Amino acid sequence: MSIIGKIIRVNELPPVGERETNVIYQVAEPGSPIYTDYAIDQNGDLKTHAVTDGTIPLELSDTHLSISNPSFTAEGIKSQAQYNIQTREKLDHKLDMPSIEGNAQNYPKIVGLDDTGKVAKLPAGDLGKNIANSSLTTVPGAGLTLGANWTFGTSGFYYSITGLSDKSADTTFNRMMVQNSSGQLSWSNGKNMISNYPLLLNDAEKLAWRNRMKLSTEKFATGTPRIDVLLLPFIDNTKNFIQYTTLVGLNLFVDNVSPNAYIKVKRIKDVNGTNLTTPEEYSVDNFTVMQNFPNNLNFGINWSTKPEGYYQVFVTHNGLTNPSSPELIVKAGLTYSQFTGITNWATLTGSAAITDTSISLSPGSSAQSDNLISVADINAGFMVSFSVNNNLSNYGANFLSYFQGGIIGDDGVFYGFAAYGGEGNWIIYQGEYLPVRNETFHIAYYNGVVYVIAESNGVTYQQFNSSFNQYPKRFYLSRGTGGQGSLSMNLLGKILLS
Repeated sequence: MSIIGKIIRVNELPPVGERETNVIYQVAEPGSPIYTDYAIDQNGDLKTHAVTDGTIPLELSDTHLSISNPSFTAEGIKSQAQYNIQTREKLDHKLDMPSIEGNAQNYPKIVGLDDTGKVAKLPAGDLGKNIANSSLTTVPGAGLTLGANWTFGTSGFYYSITGLSDKSADTTFNRMMVQNSSGQLSWSNGKNMISNYPLLLNDAEKLAWRNRMKLSTEKFATGTPRIDVLLLPFIDNTKNFIQYTTLVGLNLFVDNVSPNAYIKVKRIKDVNGTNLTTPEEYSVDNFTVMQNFPNNLNFGINWSTKPEGYYQVFVTHNGLTNPSSPELIVKAGLTYSQFTGITNWATLTGSAAITDTSISLSPGSSAQSDNLISVADINAGFMVSFSVNNNLSNYGANFLSYFQGGIIGDDGVFYGFAAYGGEGNWIIYQGEYLPVRNETFHIAYYNGVVYVIAESNGVTYQQFNSSFNQYPKRFYLSRGTGGQGSLSMNLLGKILLS
């Protein structure tokens, strides 16, 4: 217990840091002989005594004087009573120290503080909100700009962006979002993805995809198939590779994905034209429907494995089969109506060596024949064949210039091939590619469709075009000025199809 010693009389109680210890300060009230005692123990603590009612510490008593701060007196606070009034008013605005747990529903406000120390009530529900734990709504001007690489890991949870507007008809929306193997996102025009997509499909899926690409007006045929003409009508079975034949007629847009359609070829005569007692039947596994030419059907066979003779083709679809077909002649060599007596091979540029049915060009030369395909031939349907040879056994760099050959009319429309020697490719009109430079070409026209067919290095290529103008046609051959060696065209013949 502290022993209080010396008594010091003052007009004001000294500030805490200036008080002596183990003393009693007797503070006189202004204008009164009454002193109030303040005991300061050895620790500097102020000892108080209770006022009359025993509830208020002495230093908070209205009659107790402890105002010694000049800032208080400047504000007009000269007595404990005045100080206590302001203190109690301020205490009414103070927050109690929290002692219970709450939530934003029962306690919806929190205290916010501005830069000057002023406080305000804020919604408690906004505290801690972020993109990962809240249902947020943007305001004008809001956004997120990355300042560095940022990874959003879903950990296998679904990540959805919903409510996007439909821009299917807006051609300015021509980009797609793409991702690499590391998960990095970017945009692409989709060209590589779409062009490489077929590489992911097996053959059955490719067939299904191809059939889904048909036009809305194109329906699988429901009527009985009918075959009016075969292109090529002659097959040379000395060639040991798949040769393709195109059927032209009606109801040939068959479902080649499901087992509703199949093709069989029947050998009905031997090579001498004698009817067989029992026709020989062969199934065709390789056939293709034409999306843009629903009255055409294309199939391929390696005819070197089949005997010579006369064949007919039968297409079955939905249980319906064509009753007959034109004959397909299979033998060693083709029979044509030969071109003879060509009196006018016109050299257009450069120089050319010309015989009756062939022409050979020097560099920088071009030439054309008489009109050898008449309008009557076109109306009847025709097929012409010719071979082209640059006398090279490989892709040697000594023949680099552009060259082309085929048929052309007075309208200037050309059908045939175009070749770029530097690339080592032959190009059928409108862009089919051939691998070597000693080729046989067939050009046919029937029932509104022109066919360009090329045989090269064990492969047959075909192209179809629905435009063919009614002008007489002549053969045409041309080559550029570069390179060396000869380029020749040999006319094989013509076949009328009806």
